[in-house]
Amino acid sequence: MTKQDRQKLNILVVLVAVLGLTLVLGYRMNQPATTAAVQPPEPQKTSVNPPAANDARIRLDLVDKSESGDGGVGKKNVFQYQQAPPPPPPILKPVTPPPAVGPRGGGNASAGSNPISTVPPGPPPPPPIPLKYQGYAALDRPGGGFTAFVADDSRHYNVSVGEVLMGRYRILGISDKSVEVEDLEFKRRQTLALQK
Repeated sequence: MTKQDRQKLNILVVLVAVLGLTLVLGYRMNQPATTAAVQPPEPQKTSVNPPAANDARIRLDLVDKSESGDGGVGKKNVFQYQQAPPPPPPILKPVTPPPAVGPRGGGNASAGSNPISTVPPGPPPPPPIPLKYQGYAALDRPGGGFTAFVADDSRHYNVSVGEVLMGRYRILGISDKSVEVEDLEFKRRQTLALQK
């Protein structure tokens, strides 16, 4: 056997070894993972002795115990063993006005007087329309008119009379000084002045 033939044979042996190693590793990587049977944990017996201050065990018997019979789902803090009950709501006493002094200096007011009644506040006013009138362009067509340039915090819009913007704001009128906009959700109008 010549020197060249031995060299070729050595290269062939190395390549076959690399091929065998690649096949073995590829087979092991593609093999489905075997799972071991998981045994359920045995129930732990709680000790009669209370834990010491330096005992770092988690007392599952205290964590698992329901705080009330109604199922307090979502009311348990897993980072505390027991949670203090919330304070009771404050009791509001009705305010009675002081007795009124009659015209002769004493006694109660007439039986027909009404106590002071408070009117509950109404619903809050609707939020202002979040658009800014930034400019306009005159249209070069019969009938004229304007195209308004309005913007909110993130986008700019070119609108004309009658268009509905963002599915909520209808453009009612455009002039060189202001734009009249109707909020379709709250059924109210607002005039946006041209910003300089």
